[in-house]
Amino acid sequence: MIVDARAFIARIRSIRIVQPQPLQPPHAIGIATALMCALASGALWCLLSLYSHYDLAGFAFAVAVLEVWVLRAHGYGGRWSGIVLATLCVMLASGSAYYLQAVARVASMLGLPIRTTLLQMGPRMTIDIARARLDGWTIATIACAIALSIVLMLRKDMRPA
Repeated sequence: MIVDARAFIARIRSIRIVQPQPLQPPHAIGIATALMCALASGALWCLLSLYSHYDLAGFAFAVAVLEVWVLRAHGYGGRWSGIVLATLCVMLASGSAYYLQAVARVASMLGLPIRTTLLQMGPRMTIDIARARLDGWTIATIACAIALSIVLMLRKDMRPA
C-alpha cells in the first residue's frame, strides 16, 4: 500500500496545471461562415419540413447549436458581437426556411418550377404566406431556440472547470 501511495503522490506532483488562455480576437471569416451555415440550415429545414409534411419548428434548436459552434470556433464566444450574430443567424435560418416553404407550397399547387414561382410571387406575397403558417407555438419554439443560442454564447470558455 505504501508503494502505491508514494507513486500516487509522485504522479500528482508531476501533473501540470494548464493556465487558461486569453481570448483570441474573432475572425472575420466567421461571419461569412455563420451566415452561410444559417442559409444552408434554412434550406435543409425547408426540405425536411416539406418531406415530412410537418412544421419542424424544433429544428431551430439544431440550427442554434450549429450557429453557436461555428461562431465559437471563430472566436466569438463570450462577446456581444457573437451573441448578436447568433441571434441574427437563427432568425435568418428560420426566416429563410419558412420563406422557401411558402414558395415550394405555391409551386406545388400551381405545378410550376420553384424558381419561376419565386420570381412571380414576389417578396410580399411570399412573406404573407409564410406568416400565415406561423402559429404561437412555432414562434415560441423559435424564440426559445434564439434564447438557447444567447445562453450558449454568453460563456467565454466552454471547457469544464
